[in-house]
Amino acid sequence: MNTAQEIGGSQWFHSRFGDDAPAVATALIRAGRTAHDTSADTKATSGLRTDEPYGATFWQVLALGIVEELAKIQNVRKIRPMGSRFDIPVVGATTIYAAKCASQSGPEADHLVIRWSQFRDQLLSDVERRPDDYLPLDEWHDGEEVDELVSPASEDDAVVLVAYVASDRAGLERIHVGDGYLDSNGAVIWIHHEELPVEEVLAWNENDEASEPRRFDEGPIQSLGLSVREDDHDAAASSQ
Repeated sequence: MNTAQEIGGSQWFHSRFGDDAPAVATALIRAGRTAHDTSADTKATSGLRTDEPYGATFWQVLALGIVEELAKIQNVRKIRPMGSRFDIPVVGATTIYAAKCASQSGPEADHLVIRWSQFRDQLLSDVERRPDDYLPLDEWHDGEEVDELVSPASEDDAVVLVAYVASDRAGLERIHVGDGYLDSNGAVIWIHHEELPVEEVLAWNENDEASEPRRFDEGPIQSLGLSVREDDHDAAASSQ
């Protein structure tokens, strides 16, 4: 991803959030950055060597930050489902549920672990499960191979899962987003998966003088009008 226009620009993102897709993706990135920065400060202030201060702070700041960031977008509301400690944002008809992955999770999408709970299982229940989750017994299969599901049951009333991989030492590593659910062990099962950059990418147009450079050395070079400078003492003497 090289430009801001590409963030949230996939067909799947647009199917969930319409024209607000890029703004939603940017809000998720900003909320993750804020959660990490605040959590890192909390751990440093605590003076503890364990990661509990970081982890405990991250998910709470994240829950509040996502609602705050998305509030800047029109057609956004928030709900408080039974069992949830925080409000959850709804963009259009799509609910966004964000969670921090367990510390033992790797950076890859197929190794993510989020603690299972009855609330999370119920919230993600509308995401269609793979056939083997519904039919665990071999004798229930008819012998025909079933194509892997690629979308939830309803695109008009979907729940999007956003999984953040972060730690105090490694920082904000990954932001995974898509249609997914948790198995009984807390492993994330993706039906559709995408990844957002951990930094908000800014578009830079060399012909747009109003654009802000991403780095100090990427801005336009100004003409300084260099010339030979006279010595102050000589200049003063010649003027007398």
